[in-house]
Amino acid sequence: MFKMKKPKKAFRVITQFPHCDPRILHAPGECEYCDKHWEWQALREAWGIAFTGYTPEGKELPDPATHARGFDNLNTWEGNKATVVGLPCSSN
Repeated sequence: MFKMKKPKKAFRVITQFPHCDPRILHAPGECEYCDKHWEWQALREAWGIAFTGYTPEGKELPDPATHARGFDNLNTWEGNKATVVGLPCSSN
């Protein structure tokens, strides 16, 4: 049975996501901004959610950004692209 009332709001608020679209999270080593949020990358792996741009394997859940926007639309805005150290807004 599911709970019928809304849960309490989180005590802490996330003030900055690595990209403009908060659903985007690149795999470790692909993006310097996402690598600064290693705990989110670890959670995504623990929860079995594919990283942005990856096809889910086995029982893995699809990446929320790819699922919502489609792979072709992910990088249409520069602020969502994976970035390499020293090369802001460039895709790998």
